[in-house]
Amino acid sequence: MNKTNAVNVEKKHVIRIIIAAVVILALLVAVNIVVDGKLLTMTNFKILVASATPPTLVAWGFCIIFTGNITDLSPGAVVILAATVSGILGNQFGVPAMVVGGLAAGMGCMFLNFAIYRITKVPPWIAGLGMTMVYEAVIGYYASVCSAKGQKVVTLTGSTRMLGMEPWIYVMLVLGFVIAYLLYNYTSFGIGFRAVGDNENVARVMGIKIDKTLMLGGLAAGFFFGFAGFVKEGYAGFVNAQSGLASLSTVFQPMAAVLLAMALSNYINVIVAVPISTFLIILIFNILTLLGVPSGTFQETLLGLIVICFAVLAQRRVKGVVK
Repeated sequence: MNKTNAVNVEKKHVIRIIIAAVVILALLVAVNIVVDGKLLTMTNFKILVASATPPTLVAWGFCIIFTGNITDLSPGAVVILAATVSGILGNQFGVPAMVVGGLAAGMGCMFLNFAIYRITKVPPWIAGLGMTMVYEAVIGYYASVCSAKGQKVVTLTGSTRMLGMEPWIYVMLVLGFVIAYLLYNYTSFGIGFRAVGDNENVARVMGIKIDKTLMLGGLAAGFFFGFAGFVKEGYAGFVNAQSGLASLSTVFQPMAAVLLAMALSNYINVIVAVPISTFLIILIFNILTLLGVPSGTFQETLLGLIVICFAVLAQRRVKGVVK
């Protein structure tokens, strides 16, 4: 009987996914007609996938953090710092140094963040905001030095941008997916980290080394933030410095993607759901742009509403206070 119920539930999930896909496709066809066929083109699709790649990488990092029951909003500043470091090294030593520098910066920042959480016992969201200001200050100081010399912070040109351009940016997306999927689903770290996030005390009784597992989680999240940093630097050519916690605004899109992915995790694997969610969000803003809605206040307001709605969907079955 239980097996029959499980099969019925699975069938309902499949039916819901099919219905949702049909509805979305119908809406896209309708919008495509309204915008004179500019939406459903291969050129537009490739642009959407490329622009979705950096936030998808950030979202996978957030997925790891949230799995550990940790709230940290510093990744926006971490990505910008990683992008800056990768740009400096890329211009001087080439693409390999750019990759290593970006990953090292991302992993180093998140390792420091997690060390502060565990040593000081300061709530992660508070410590994360503090470290956001620290990382922004570092980037701001470097930007002021460059400005005094009449230079931009970092500008990539030529072959150093290859990882952010076609076709390599698609390779980066696939590579990121493979790493995230295997790390999250098929490693002892991924299983242990999820166990710590579910219940730290139970995980300790199970023999999981809490501090070691959490520090590894910080390194794993930092890997994806650093990954996003050098890909974003290659895609945009330069990343502006931020100050006054302005970098927080850069994480809302990946956060919305993760929250939607968590809501979809009852139907598909959360790692698979992340790029789907990110693409859908990017697609929404692309549609708004094609419809003539200017970027700025309205689109940012919509993004805020999307974050709230997806958070409600993701936490609808959670009882009590959500961290």
